[in-house]
Amino acid sequence: MNRRIFKFLFALPLLLTGCQTQNASEEQHFIRSITKDLPFKVDSLSNPSSSDYTEFHFSNREYISAAPDIEITPEGKTVIYRTTALESLSHQYESIIWRNVVVSKRHKRVICIDRYLKDGRTNGYIYVFQTEMKKYPTYGTYHWDVSDSHHIEFMGSILSNLDKLAVKRLNIFNNSQMTPPASQMEYWQLIFHADSLYDDAQFEEAKRVYDLAFTHDKYILPCHLSSVAQKMMDINDKEKALNYLTHRVELEKDYYEEPSTCLFPLLKVTFAERQEKWNYDLPLKKQLEEIFERDQHDRNLWSQYVAQHPQDIERTEKLAQRAMRTDSLNLTAIGDILLRFGFPHKDHVGDFASQTTWLIFQHSDLDHQRQFLPQMEDAVVNGCISPAYLAALKDRIDVRDGRPQKYGTQIGPDGRLCPLLDASRVNEWRKEVGLPEIKLEK
Repeated sequence: MNRRIFKFLFALPLLLTGCQTQNASEEQHFIRSITKDLPFKVDSLSNPSSSDYTEFHFSNREYISAAPDIEITPEGKTVIYRTTALESLSHQYESIIWRNVVVSKRHKRVICIDRYLKDGRTNGYIYVFQTEMKKYPTYGTYHWDVSDSHHIEFMGSILSNLDKLAVKRLNIFNNSQMTPPASQMEYWQLIFHADSLYDDAQFEEAKRVYDLAFTHDKYILPCHLSSVAQKMMDINDKEKALNYLTHRVELEKDYYEEPSTCLFPLLKVTFAERQEKWNYDLPLKKQLEEIFERDQHDRNLWSQYVAQHPQDIERTEKLAQRAMRTDSLNLTAIGDILLRFGFPHKDHVGDFASQTTWLIFQHSDLDHQRQFLPQMEDAVVNGCISPAYLAALKDRIDVRDGRPQKYGTQIGPDGRLCPLLDASRVNEWRKEVGLPEIKLEK
């Protein structure tokens, strides 16, 4: 073979490789340079997600045994091993997070690597804090020099914020076998967890938990489907938004939104048909549902925290105050609605929204409950709301006044039924107002 031709053929792969490297995108260059800065090898690295940080997810087929710089517990406590640990590390456990922090002066960046262990394999997240460089203009969002000691405090505050995110992600790994809710409390636990993930821009994980929460219709707060659908629209996941709205359409035979503003042709026809049939006051209906959701959200957040953290008096008190502030705001809003529209009739706002007025007064102070009672009685006479809600309000007032309850709707702090007016007739009275029978202890 001609020697010159041989040299050309030998050089051709190198030339092609060089061309491919030159033509690679900024993102590809960026990812390659990051993998070289990591203190250990990762098998796969996903593209950056949409969050407050330049972020990558990685997964390995095996366990990464490289020692961490920092260990983070499920409670968010940290141990800095490189400087303070007295004992040597043996093995990572699924209940802890291993973190390494790398400062690359060459690339003017700080890299934080959080590792999680699941089923003997290492998974994790890589956060890159890239300062301005001509080589990576898209990713150079920080206007400081990582090698300057004056910026250590600022970097420390960023890593501190990542501690909270790391612990939430640990919960995801530990609860990867989460199951559908088997009670109303479990439903709210999933909703709170999904909301937290969404707020941290962990959208894929949030969707998974929302889907789990909405498994059983009997636990769903209908307006949640609409509010979560709006969240999906905000992150441009129209398919998921359509799924949640369709679920609500199937759940409530009278649910619809304004057809002219509906972005989904499949629902637009249904909404137009339902509007012609029901003709609700949609702005008032939406306002009532938002009040209902606020009431339930803050009340359940408070009660669940008490159940899970009975010793945390300070946090419990803050959540209690938040729930009471919400009660006050909701009471003012309902008072304004009653003044302008009278008692919201279920024929005007639907059965679900019509329950809001009763719910807010059920959670108000005794004076407001007594004041509201005549309006509630008129509302039942006029067919605005079911007599079962009036029965519950009367029982609540009687129990608060120290009298026995008639319909057996109130449970005491000990979890037992409050004293009854006449146990032998309670189920007869319940039947009259549309309440199911209750079994009484003998």
